[in-house]
Amino acid sequence: MLSPDKLQKAFKKVEEENWMLRAFLKGQDPDEMDSIVHYLHKELFESYDCIACSNCCKAIVPIVEENEIKAISAQLKLTAAEFKIKYLTKTDEGFVINKKPCPFLTESGCSVYEHRPENCREYLFTDKEEIWTRLINLVENCAVCPVVFEIFERLKKHYRDEFESYKVDSTATTPV
Repeated sequence: MLSPDKLQKAFKKVEEENWMLRAFLKGQDPDEMDSIVHYLHKELFESYDCIACSNCCKAIVPIVEENEIKAISAQLKLTAAEFKIKYLTKTDEGFVINKKPCPFLTESGCSVYEHRPENCREYLFTDKEEIWTRLINLVENCAVCPVVFEIFERLKKHYRDEFESYKVDSTATTPV
């Protein structure tokens, strides 16, 4: 699996192909795709140290729910209002961490790990059902997470013959 420092360069090389894979996967059996991705998720995370990587903490700004704001602010000995002012921005989706990398990322990992937002706990979402509904996010996360990058590379291998035919057909029908 790629090291986090090599991920951006590798992603640039396959980004266009990954978007094409996303389009291809939209036409595949959703249950089969869930099964394959769940298997890969389990296999790859058995041997990967997310905390050592922490790319997601450097690149993603999670949504923070009100109950999470209360828990984290209590841990930090701040009021919820103080926490919001210091660490959050209000968006249409709710409150999000206001800077990258995450201000709670330390050399030893997340300083609020016990109370980290659900978005952080669930990040990648490759163990969830209906992967086909998350394909845009997964393509984007190929640039952030070595595990997602590897899942996409393995999906290309799994669907190799069908995907190669799809690429040829797509190229033939794309106007010049």
